[in-house]
Amino acid sequence: MVKSFFAIATAALLSTTYVPAQELTKECAADIKAACGDVAPGGRAMRSCLNSHLADLTQPCQAVIVGSATIASRCRADVATMCANVKPGEGRIESCLLAHHTKLSSACLDVMVGSGQ
Repeated sequence: MVKSFFAIATAALLSTTYVPAQELTKECAADIKAACGDVAPGGRAMRSCLNSHLADLTQPCQAVIVGSATIASRCRADVATMCANVKPGEGRIESCLLAHHTKLSSACLDVMVGSGQ
């Protein structure tokens, strides 16, 4: 019951404070421009660039990127199972996870709750 409450709270926060594209824009705009300004937005090339320059990024930007990667890693199976037909972006994956919060794996739920999301 407590985990369900936290999952609901987590998902509610995801829609306002943990939407990766919006958070990246908010926390990382200057960092992205400085480190990867010549790389097309989105996709593997941008992820690769940001990963290679992680140490050069500001702490808030690093936190967003690492948090996003951790949640993505721990929730990968849940997303594949419950949200396979959901197009990523604009908070759609997070909304899908919210809709299925009672079915999330303990690993996914734990990292979402543990990260304050």
